[in-house]
Amino acid sequence: MRYYLDFDRTVFDTDAFTSYLRGKLVGSQVAELPSAEFATALVGMAREGTLSFEPGELSRFLFPDAAQFLRDKENAATVITFGNPVFQEMKVKSALHGIPRMAVMYTGDIRKGLHLAPHTHLHQGAVLVDDSPAELEILAKECPPLTLYEIRRNGGEGDGRWPVIRSLAELPNA
Repeated sequence: MRYYLDFDRTVFDTDAFTSYLRGKLVGSQVAELPSAEFATALVGMAREGTLSFEPGELSRFLFPDAAQFLRDKENAATVITFGNPVFQEMKVKSALHGIPRMAVMYTGDIRKGLHLAPHTHLHQGAVLVDDSPAELEILAKECPPLTLYEIRRNGGEGDGRWPVIRSLAELPNA
């Protein structure tokens, strides 16, 4: 079985990471920005090279079950992430440092479903996990053979259109 795992809020605790970054940047104007502006500023800093992460620095923000799942599944798991590729790659490389045979798809500003759609050979018998109903909706339309799961790390209610899991250990053959 092949597993596609969203990065932010599925594999990686983005909220804890954001708090960490605000603390790391305390005293700067960036640290005080509202969420959307803060995210934009971080992308700019990544592009400029004024923000970087040491290998493994961000591994503490991997959800514990995610780190183990990725180690156990090795080549059967692929992390797929939407967003600025420079910033996402910095986060992913630091967070996944030390996890062997890790495949990652960076979709940039192309939605995951649109990115995967032409690659129909990757859909059969595959599972995809994401926290975003908007992403799952596009995936359901563009990649119907994928089995989709909505993850709710915070214990919240799901959208209702896909099975909800709280941990990657709940996936089939996990």
